[in-house]
Amino acid sequence: MSSTRICLAVGVAGIAVLVSPVRASAGTPDPSAVLSKALVQGRGVTFTETEKSWIGDDRSDPTIFRTSGVVAFGKGRLTGASIKRVTKSGKTFRFLIAGGKTYARGGLWSDALPAGKSWAYSPDLAMRPYQASGQSIDVFDPAALRVVYATRSGQAMRQKVKGVAATRYSGIVTAKALCAVSAACREEFGKSSPVKIGWSLWVDGRGRIVRLTTQWARKPDRDKRVIGGGGQTDTYYSRWGARVVVKAPPPAQVDAG
Repeated sequence: MSSTRICLAVGVAGIAVLVSPVRASAGTPDPSAVLSKALVQGRGVTFTETEKSWIGDDRSDPTIFRTSGVVAFGKGRLTGASIKRVTKSGKTFRFLIAGGKTYARGGLWSDALPAGKSWAYSPDLAMRPYQASGQSIDVFDPAALRVVYATRSGQAMRQKVKGVAATRYSGIVTAKALCAVSAACREEFGKSSPVKIGWSLWVDGRGRIVRLTTQWARKPDRDKRVIGGGGQTDTYYSRWGARVVVKAPPPAQVDAG
């Protein structure tokens, strides 16, 4: 995973409850088409996420990040994000991504802040809005979502996600196929990775995504200098289309180093 990527998450309290199997969705709108229409200036979505990652074959003590926040939409794309990231040890970090810049506080960033400053800015910390999430699939990219949705297999399942009636789809997408259309995928896996990403997607009756889980593993390859490892990410989405505007902090509150 890119060293600049923010891997976010919040402890997930709601567990989806199985109701009944159904045939792959005749009535549920295509989520990639719904997403394309949802990416409207001044709107956004709230998310919570738990990410676990590990290096090598040992999954017994994974790195865990819990994140909550909002992402802001522009016309057909993400324009900003405001997030809180909590580590397994309880350390809390906050990030604002606005106007093409990233602002941070918590940990070393806050320790180095002079009196009267509450946010740190450095050109070395440059995140894109989609990096607010640690998901292996950029769910805010209609082209990427279209590729993933096309790999669904088996029966769709009717379930409830935190009280919301939804339909669950599952499948496996290769990183090679996904990275052909997704910059976020290429950033994480490269252009020709052999990794396969298992996924499950829960969609409400209006075609809006309410939950996404992904998991992947990569074997080490000494010849290609690839370190093995893997990850699991579980993300919940709510308040699609809510008014969201992420603004940079007032200049007087920012320490630019």
